[in-house]
Amino acid sequence: MNLVIENIKFPVLNQANIKLSIARADQIHPLASGNKFYKLAPVIEYAKRNNYKQLLSFGGAFSNHIHALALTAQAHGLVSIGIIRGESTYAKNPTLQGAQTSGMQLQFVDRTTYKRRYDKDYVSQLQQQYPEALIIPEGGSSQLAIQGCAVLAREINCLQKSDFLAVASGTGATVAGIACGLNDDQSAIGYAVLKDESLSERIQTFIRQENSNVSVKIEKADFGGYAKLDKTLLDFIIQWLDKTGILLDPIYTSKMCMRLMQQI
Repeated sequence: MNLVIENIKFPVLNQANIKLSIARADQIHPLASGNKFYKLAPVIEYAKRNNYKQLLSFGGAFSNHIHALALTAQAHGLVSIGIIRGESTYAKNPTLQGAQTSGMQLQFVDRTTYKRRYDKDYVSQLQQQYPEALIIPEGGSSQLAIQGCAVLAREINCLQKSDFLAVASGTGATVAGIACGLNDDQSAIGYAVLKDESLSERIQTFIRQENSNVSVKIEKADFGGYAKLDKTLLDFIIQWLDKTGILLDPIYTSKMCMRLMQQI
């Protein structure tokens, strides 16, 4: 399925003379839709071109990145390995069960060890343990992912030109990639869904490595913390579904849309 753009209709948008649309990247691919499809596509291509047999990455017990990686790796004949934060009992939850069904090998680590996921010595140890693996950072936030998300921005522009592109942001790779794919007269806004003071600098590092000088504005949209869901947010999700027919997820897109509508 190709990318589709849908117009959003709320009374407040007409009052503010603002046109708001949503890119339905969640419907593109049955295995790894949304930003995961764009982030993983160039990684898979790189892994195959360089004869990697395995893909290894990091995530929490309910990581959609881990789930998408397992499904996508299996579809391309690659072995996937997940370094999972927390206890082995988490293996029984639907996310990790789905990953295991797709052939992912799970290695559970305590929270102290997991905090070392960006530590060069720890990553080197994992590379020695899994010599045939391409190691992918948490959330799929590699420089390859930046290039993949730049493709998403260009595809959006082919369908509909906008002044601003709003993106829910976790690790920052998606909004950085989209910013790199925009035209000079466009801007990207990242809606931070978790409390992370290093997010802005991480995004700019991604952008600089692409030899780009675009900037991204960061807006706080954690609403109490990552994956926190209260009645106000739930009511907004239901209202949005009723008005648009689109079901927002409670972790990323709902928080972005609620904060965006508050600003409008």
